[in-house]
Amino acid sequence: MSFNFVHELLFRLSKRTPKPASFERIRIRILSKWLLNKKDGSCSIIAFTSRLPREGVSTVVAGLARSFSKAEVGKILVLDVSNRRYGVSRLLNITTLAGFSDLPGYVTRDEKLDIDVITLADDTHSGIGAGQHTITLKERLLDKYNIILVDAGPLSSASGAYWLANSDYNVLVIDSTKTTRESLEYQQKEFENSNITIDGSILNKREFPIPDFLYWLAR
Repeated sequence: MSFNFVHELLFRLSKRTPKPASFERIRIRILSKWLLNKKDGSCSIIAFTSRLPREGVSTVVAGLARSFSKAEVGKILVLDVSNRRYGVSRLLNITTLAGFSDLPGYVTRDEKLDIDVITLADDTHSGIGAGQHTITLKERLLDKYNIILVDAGPLSSASGAYWLANSDYNVLVIDSTKTTRESLEYQQKEFENSNITIDGSILNKREFPIPDFLYWLAR
């Protein structure tokens, strides 16, 4: 592999990966629009999904988890139900197993960031009694954490459906390189006929015709 190829690959990855400042803006928007209005200080569940796989849901959740951690808003949980092989724990580089946990799934913890990641396997959501099991899990998580960020995977994922229907807020991640206006209009009609509501959206992989730093000239 040549140096030029590696340099080009890293350049493209950096162009497609949101910058930390982007997550800071999203976190501030979430806090000001939703979380600051909660007077009782109870836990908030924010679920993230997309129309199709590989639209950047896990990347967005990982970036926001770090941003919320720096803001010191309490104990944070990332709940990964996307069934991806390389999930949020890998993106966050949180691989240390919790010393003891009474929670199901693969539980990893970063003491410095004060972030826990629970990765649920697909069989956690299937089988007899799975629905009641998930309800009980939610009740236990609400007592342990201040903010729960859910990587629900794409809308076609059955494992994320419960969390999308039972979260406080749902956010749709949109890949601007593959999603058309027509597909979003169709998806809006689908939401109207379901028990899932979308409270906000994040436009991912947006390509600017001119460099970002020149946009201030047009303000």
